[in-house]
Amino acid sequence: MILVAAVAVIQEQQVINKQKQNITLLVDRAVDQIQSKGEAAFQEFNSPIWYQGDTYIFVWRMDGIRVVYPPDQSGIGQNMTDLKDINGKNIGMLFIQTAKNGGGWVEYQWPKPGSKLPSTKITYIKPAKYQNQTYLVGCGVYI
Repeated sequence: MILVAAVAVIQEQQVINKQKQNITLLVDRAVDQIQSKGEAAFQEFNSPIWYQGDTYIFVWRMDGIRVVYPPDQSGIGQNMTDLKDINGKNIGMLFIQTAKNGGGWVEYQWPKPGSKLPSTKITYIKPAKYQNQTYLVGCGVYI
């Protein structure tokens, strides 16, 4: 029985690692697009290549203003610096700080679409520079 549980944990970790790898590659590609095209790349992130289900690229300016948010276009222009998870963790500031530090993963609790119960979500953040502007580029996955 212990062996079966251990195998299940290993398989789950392999799935999570693959998801993280895919998210990292997606964010890296988005950063490349922004660094070569600037704001002209933003509209592309609404296409199915970049946005499928609850997997999408989002982009903020480093002052916390959201400039790309495919799930809800009305959210563009909102200041996200005070965004908190269900436990009060200030993920808005964590995203910004992570980008300022060169990028990385942020873990927090967030409800899946259509649910009110929080789930663990991890988001990969990376900075992108174009001319005088630095952007925060991210994409997350529920684990």
